[in-house]
Amino acid sequence: MRLRFPLIAAAAAALLLIIAAPAPAGEAGHAADITLSERKGTCEVRDVPVGAAPPAEVRIDSDDVDFDCSGSIDFRLGRDTSIAFDDAEGTATADVIRIVGAKLGFTCGYEATDVVFQREGQSRETLPRKYVGGPYTGKKVQGSFLCPGSVQLDRAAFSFR
Repeated sequence: MRLRFPLIAAAAAALLLIIAAPAPAGEAGHAADITLSERKGTCEVRDVPVGAAPPAEVRIDSDDVDFDCSGSIDFRLGRDTSIAFDDAEGTATADVIRIVGAKLGFTCGYEATDVVFQREGQSRETLPRKYVGGPYTGKKVQGSFLCPGSVQLDRAAFSFR
């Protein structure tokens, strides 16, 4: 019976060490910074939590994005966005990006499909990675007849770290 207690205590201590040990550096949380520019306005958000970093597919939860906008328009993401990466080509592709904008009291939603961004710089081995692109045209998917049928987003940039 004497031998059991030290073995149980040692096993419990080892389990506690495993549970309490910090995650390896590669499993730490990742974040994205996003900038959207339209004519005279820019919307930015920093430190959006994402579950992975490039080259793994990245999903951006629209509820985690709270843009700080300057100019006459306010943007928000109208749905979650998934971005896939092609390291050989230096590109990132979002199958659908939906932006909802409010301007002069009107709310209008626009969607662009198969949106491709180019990686800045040659490094695909390290973070941060920045992808930029534009202009992009979004077709109206939400809003009154007062909303234009399409809009142009001049520039979009995503930085992953």
